[in-house]
Amino acid sequence: MQRIRRQITGLALLSCLAPVLGMSTAHAQTDWPKRTIKVVVPYPAGGSADAMGRMVANKLGKALKASVVVENVPGGATVPGALAVLREPADGHTLFMASDGTLNINRWLLKDVRYDGDKDFTPVTVLNSYPHWLIVNPQGPYKSLDDLVKAMRANPGKVSISVNTIGGAAHLALDNWRRQNGLNFEIVPYRGSPPAVTDLIGGHTDAHMDVVGSSIAHARSGRVLPVAVLQGTPVKEFPKAVTQDPKDSKALVVQSNLSVVMRTGTPQAVLDKIYAVLQAGVKEEDFANTLSLLSLDPVLLEPAKAKTFLLQETQRYGVLLEKSGLEKQ
Repeated sequence: MQRIRRQITGLALLSCLAPVLGMSTAHAQTDWPKRTIKVVVPYPAGGSADAMGRMVANKLGKALKASVVVENVPGGATVPGALAVLREPADGHTLFMASDGTLNINRWLLKDVRYDGDKDFTPVTVLNSYPHWLIVNPQGPYKSLDDLVKAMRANPGKVSISVNTIGGAAHLALDNWRRQNGLNFEIVPYRGSPPAVTDLIGGHTDAHMDVVGSSIAHARSGRVLPVAVLQGTPVKEFPKAVTQDPKDSKALVVQSNLSVVMRTGTPQAVLDKIYAVLQAGVKEEDFANTLSLLSLDPVLLEPAKAKTFLLQETQRYGVLLEKSGLEKQ
């Protein structure tokens, strides 16, 4: 399922905003928010999830006329951030910017998770997807995805493709593609995009699988060459990078998302109101510009549909982890 289907239509906006933004005292807690609202980001300041967390905080602060702050709790495969949220009461004053790693992968990958992504968190929305691409060194021998595949078949085990982390969405998608197509190449895990891209430019690896927003500056400068966009929709700025068909089981496709969730038990009226604020906010110029700058695609699934989707993602990742043979970290 590529980019998920977008839910930001005029009809959906009207149907959600009418009952939510004009809530009566019978429908919502009139004393919410009572105190400062906190948006927890389980990553360091400066990344795309942090930027989106700050945009969420900005929109909530303006719409609710409330104090909203961002708290970064980085490290530990996002587990410390998740546990920090779960230590707060489920009263609508703590939001969590949660990746698929946090909600869907950690339970299968980590030995000591100490939370259940499906049960302990309830989604406000799947906020955005993360487009991925495959990039190469333009000075190297490979100029296309076909070139890489031909080299893999001609020289099994000699081609290397790097990923940003072990067991992440990109790693699992790449491993699945390798298995589905009977290819033999090395997957090289790094800790984040910067060192992986540096080694690609230095000629130490043959290709790198990355979030578009993490390496687009290098692509614009010509230091790396995008050869494939790992979804069905192209990146307009780089039309020569071939797209992948999400319906083709042998295609190299990555589906990765960022969700806004809250501790389970948060009143539904609060979830609905926050969703309505975000659904309206994404239409505003500053929000749209931030998404464009970071090369992110808005999703904005409503709470119930987000819940269904995320439950399905947990099961999808469970299958991928099992087939990958990765041992729990």
